[in-house]
Amino acid sequence: MAANRSPRARPDPVEAYKRIRKSMPPPERVLPDKRRKAAERQAERERRGEER
Repeated sequence: MAANRSPRARPDPVEAYKRIRKSMPPPERVLPDKRRKAAERQAERERRGEER
């Protein structure tokens, strides 16, 4: 009898997974941490200021 069912009547094989695992939005773009570079630039400016 299962052969007489229409394709729509077939259960979705991933349906149980979808019930448990909710879809997640894509991850946001992570901004790089610029503190180290800023500290290096500041130290370079201070060094140059002392040389003059």
